[in-house]
Amino acid sequence: MRRSIRLLTLQCVLVIAEEGSFLAASTRLNMHHTALSRRVRDLELTLGVTLFDRHSGGVRPTAVGTRFLANLRRVLTDLDGMISSVGATGRGEAGQLMIGIDAPLPACGYVDAVVAFVRDRPDVDVRFTEASRADLHSGLSSRTIDVVIAHGFDRRCATETLPLWRDRIVVAMAGEHPLAGRKKVDLADLAQETTLINSQSMEFWTLCGIGTDAVLPSIVRHDVSRSSLLNLVRKGIGVTLLPDSDAASLIEGVVSSVLTNKNKSVRLRYDAHWRSDNSNPVSGAFVAFLRETYPQD
Repeated sequence: MRRSIRLLTLQCVLVIAEEGSFLAASTRLNMHHTALSRRVRDLELTLGVTLFDRHSGGVRPTAVGTRFLANLRRVLTDLDGMISSVGATGRGEAGQLMIGIDAPLPACGYVDAVVAFVRDRPDVDVRFTEASRADLHSGLSSRTIDVVIAHGFDRRCATETLPLWRDRIVVAMAGEHPLAGRKKVDLADLAQETTLINSQSMEFWTLCGIGTDAVLPSIVRHDVSRSSLLNLVRKGIGVTLLPDSDAASLIEGVVSSVLTNKNKSVRLRYDAHWRSDNSNPVSGAFVAFLRETYPQD
C-alpha cells in the first residue's frame, strides 16, 4: 500500500540530521521543536523504523536512518532536477526543436542564427530534417516539424511567416563560357542561354520578384542532383542559377557571376514558417529569438 508522506516532513528529517538536534533544527525551520519531534515520530511510525537515536546531546541517525537519509538526498536531488527541467521546458530553455528545410543547408545568415540560439540554450536539442515540400507541409500540420525555413514555401500551409534573409542569386557557368569573368551578368544577357534546373529549383524570376516584362531564358529541367547539374554546366550544356551562399560548392571548371536585373541584384528570400497553434515551448522561444534577430521594418 502506498504511504502518504509529506515532502516537508522529509525536508525536516534532513535538517535534523544536519543540525544534530531537534532544537537547532526547529530554529532553522522556524517550527516549534515539539511539533518537529512529533512530525518525525509519526514518520518513524509510518515507516516502522527508528531513524534517530535520541541522547542528551541531541540526535544521531541510526544505521537504518543513515541509509534512509542517503537515499532521501538522492531522491530530493532528482526531484529538484526534474522540477527545474520541467520549468526550463515550459520556458523553452530545454526540449527539442525540429526545423524543416527543402534543400541542403546554405551558408547564410539564418544558419548562424540557429547556431546562436543553440549556443544560448545548451539543453535544447535542435534537429534538421531535409524533405520534400509535400512532407514539410505534412510535418507542419502534424506538428512533427516546428518551423520550416525555405524560399518560395506555400504560405497556406503555415499560419505565421517571418522573412529572414535575402541571398543574392549567381549564374554558374563553364569557365570557358563567353560570360565567364564578369562580376555581374544581367538577366538580359541570358536571353539566348539555356538555363538548367533540377527538382529542387523553382522559377527563380517568380521567387526573386522579377517582373513579368523581363526577357526570360530558355529553361530545361533535369531530374538530377545539384552536383550532376553542375557537371552538365561544366560540359557547356547550359548555365544554372543558385544562391550566392552555395557558390562555395562549385566544382572545378565552373565559375559564377552575380545575377542582376536592370542593374539590380536579384535576391532570393528565405522565410521561417510555423503554426501559431504549435504548443512546443521551444518553438515559441525560437520564433521569439528570430523576431529579435530579424526585426521587421
